[in-house]
Amino acid sequence: MQSSASTVHGIPTRRRIRVVIAISFAFFVAYFDRTNVAVLIANHNFDQTFGIAGNKAAQGVLITAFLLPYGLVNIITGPISDKLGGRRGIALAIIGWTICMVLSGVITNYSVLLILRVLLGIGESIMGPSVNMVTAQWFPDKERARANSIWLSGLFIAPAFSYPLLAWIVGSFGWRQSFFVLAAIGLFVALPLIWFWTKNTPEDDKKISPEEIQYIRTGQSAPQKLAQSQFWGEAKKVFGYHKYWFALFAYCGYQVGFWGIGTFLPSYLEQQRHQTFGSASIFAILPWIAATIFTLAGGYIGDRKQRVRSRLWSFGYVVAAIFSYIGTVTHSLGVSITFISLGVGMLASTLGPMWAIVQEMSPQGVSGFASGVFNGVSYVAAAFGPTVVGNIADASNSFNVGFYVLAGWMVVTAIAVIPLWRGYRKGKQLKSFSLDNGLHD
Repeated sequence: MQSSASTVHGIPTRRRIRVVIAISFAFFVAYFDRTNVAVLIANHNFDQTFGIAGNKAAQGVLITAFLLPYGLVNIITGPISDKLGGRRGIALAIIGWTICMVLSGVITNYSVLLILRVLLGIGESIMGPSVNMVTAQWFPDKERARANSIWLSGLFIAPAFSYPLLAWIVGSFGWRQSFFVLAAIGLFVALPLIWFWTKNTPEDDKKISPEEIQYIRTGQSAPQKLAQSQFWGEAKKVFGYHKYWFALFAYCGYQVGFWGIGTFLPSYLEQQRHQTFGSASIFAILPWIAATIFTLAGGYIGDRKQRVRSRLWSFGYVVAAIFSYIGTVTHSLGVSITFISLGVGMLASTLGPMWAIVQEMSPQGVSGFASGVFNGVSYVAAAFGPTVVGNIADASNSFNVGFYVLAGWMVVTAIAVIPLWRGYRKGKQLKSFSLDNGLHD
């Protein structure tokens, strides 16, 4: 056995870095698959093939058809993740979405496409709880906001890459090939990374050093093992805690805002800002580049200032709403892109601290269940974002009113975070499992 090393510097192995790279890439590909339709609905050939040209409500339903089953099934797949383990759960999601991508590239019927979007949502539903389980197992509390921000940055790197890449693929080869490319990336890159670079727990990795395991475990407040007989008792403690539900409601603000804006951003730039399909796809990446940067910054600040994680959450929502409003009322394309980008960035900055809070609320024996319900309910709410914005755009012949509604919703949900400002768990240590009203270091 290697001699003991400092638990802060000089850890003999850093296997957790490989783990976060693997889950980050998998999450990146997952969101690539989810957001590709947002790009394709701005393409006239795609819209004409499925008979939805000019019908923004029908276009929005394509996103809702993914989000609603994804959210509902997330509630079920949380316990499944706890049984299977995070690594197998992520691998299962990759296989499921690969099949859906291939089939989506060979059809011409709108109803069949909707069914495949539903199946994609079901197939990917195990992804969120599984990734959260892996993160909770592999990182000490003080590194979780940063670890979360790294894999969550896939939310924004995906559209930043997908908009110009898919525009090029569609322009050069046709929209069908975009589905096949995404299927290949998932099957031949993301799946091998997950299978060979991750394990369910650090103890399962034969190449990790005892010092790194000790560093991880001694830095975690929640228990690592939970007897089966304790499962439902511990789960009830999570779901009986009012601050968990305040946090969940607040997360709905992010999800509805993200999907409401993200779904129609390329169409907004093309139709309301009068850009071509190609230029709209290029401009549309700027908010996601900003979001990537802000996500990492939010994770860094959330770990450096753990006491203000919940305040960062509220602040990010309010500023995002203000910036989004400015971006839509201005007549200048440059000012619009700048403020929409900053707004999306501020919204994204809340994710690392937010998920760190949720992971601290949940003992790892029920972390998949707790995060699955958390993620699932918020996605059910998110399913209404694209549909609401699409219907408002059809009725008003403008995206602005829909974006104003989203900004107001973000302010309302920012208020729901206020009860967490004074803390969200008891004491400094979680023994069996207890939540609280006290601050922690």
